Amino acid sequence: MKIASILPALGLVAAICLTACKKKDIFEDNRSQGHMSMKLDGQTISVSKQLTGSYYDTLNDPLSHLIVSGLTADNQLMTINVAFPLKELKPGTYRLNDFGYNTIGWMRRLSDESGYYADEKKYGADAIIVLESISETKAKGTFSGILVHDVDADLTKTVTEGQFEVSVIKYTK
Repeated sequence: MKIASILPALGLVAAICLTACKKKDIFEDNRSQGHMSMKLDGQTISVSKQLTGSYYDTLNDPLSHLIVSGLTADNQLMTINVAFPLKELKPGTYRLNDFGYNTIGWMRRLSDESGYYADEKKYGADAIIVLESISETKAKGTFSGILVHDVDADLTKTVTEGQFEVSVIKYTK
């Protein structure tokens, strides 16, 4: 009889312990701290979820890359990509070049099949990314440019007042 009266109490203690434990969230655990925002054709949009700052340094690539991206509350995607020649992390101005490095991108919805990118100068795209500070653990800077629709090159968006400051997660191979 004593076991029967103890079981409900043990069940209650187990329930309290399980609900008090924080569940592991793979998106939260791999999320950078900081902020990212920009004005797109004059309208301010800000990352509010899944902000990531990633630094990729692989053996097979003579460049290393910083990628900062995230989603707004209504799932608009913002991203910037900076390439570092000879893997030299240093502050400075990085512009879109003929090889498609140093880019900016935006998608109205993550599930859309097309977006706007500053990744090909021949279509009138432009990107200027100014890194105020950069290390393997933190990045801070501003960005602006002209984004071109990836299907209809006559459609463009203007990015102004872009800014970010993020903690960085380093990936190597």
